[in-house]
Amino acid sequence: MALAAGVRMTAAKPSWNPLRTTGTDLPVNLTILVKVIAMVLLVTNHVRILPDPWLPFIPWIDWFPPVVFQRTLQTVFVVCALAIVFNRRIRIASLILGSTMLLAVVSSKAYYGNNKTFCALMLFLAGLYQPGGPPFLRWQLAITYFGAGLNKALDGDWHSGVFFENWAVHRLQQPLYVALDGMLPPMWLARFMCWTTIVTELATVPCILIPQLNYWAVVANIFFQSSLLLFTGTTFTLFFYSMTAASLAFVEWPESAVQVRYDASRTSAFARWFLQSWDLDGRFVWTAGGRSLEVQAGQKVYSGFRALRMIVLLNPITYFTIAVSIAALGDVPGPAALFRRVIVGTCLVLLMPPLAWLADTFFRNENRPATGLAPTAEPFV
Repeated sequence: MALAAGVRMTAAKPSWNPLRTTGTDLPVNLTILVKVIAMVLLVTNHVRILPDPWLPFIPWIDWFPPVVFQRTLQTVFVVCALAIVFNRRIRIASLILGSTMLLAVVSSKAYYGNNKTFCALMLFLAGLYQPGGPPFLRWQLAITYFGAGLNKALDGDWHSGVFFENWAVHRLQQPLYVALDGMLPPMWLARFMCWTTIVTELATVPCILIPQLNYWAVVANIFFQSSLLLFTGTTFTLFFYSMTAASLAFVEWPESAVQVRYDASRTSAFARWFLQSWDLDGRFVWTAGGRSLEVQAGQKVYSGFRALRMIVLLNPITYFTIAVSIAALGDVPGPAALFRRVIVGTCLVLLMPPLAWLADTFFRNENRPATGLAPTAEPFV
């Protein structure tokens, strides 16, 4: 789809292609959010653990025949997840899928988990989206961080470091932590990790609630969740996916086509062909004649390596690929944990500040305002 710069990204109807995001009844950022979660749920075969009523939080639920109840949940779950992936009535499918998971949570104390509850709420609240309406997704993320930080702040084992020491040494047997811990005074590292966690979680809350600090909320959220995965090697079932996907609630996707200028060399022509072949939404307009690769997104122009990074970040396929590649490895220890760490670590270095700034400095690129406006942290956050 060839679009001139400045043309709004619209589509008459949603595509059946699961890698497309335009034309749905949710904005692009929320479409990516719910599609990432739906893909992960399907890839991890989460449907197999949906429960029948057992020790429910609401007593009358166990009046239903167990097999009928479970099969109904599983059928609705799969149908709605597939509807989201293939862009069919995404908003209502998100509402129903989130409600199905919440019903599963309250129907069985064995199934209950914070990660499943939060994942269900992300889907449900995305389905409640209305243009100009309350930012339910952001509020839920703020509540989650505040609750987690407050819980730790009131726990004596977190004050003393006992919790982290027992978790890292005896349960995880984390080799780097054990080695560093042995070089420092007793419990020093454990207390440092505990208080760093508490401060990070509580400090993220105002960044979420104050619009001027939203950029730092995204950075803090992704780095914190990625650090947990790098440290443990696990995704905590659905927690890593849903928490990182929640960052998309802060993103304002460009409504117009993004202009890309490139030089006419063979290398740049190949880069254009490769990158454009993955641009299924026709989001980028490529024009020959630039001195180097340049991207204009919003009010900023990026060049060189930063331009390449923006092309990757503004392509929804990036998020689908990262999530599915991690989910396909399962949530088990061993070699899979190493591959999860490699995927997440690579993404942090290449795509996320401040680590990506090192690559920017190495390649000596610059970004500047397109119309003389002061630069911002990112054009779409």
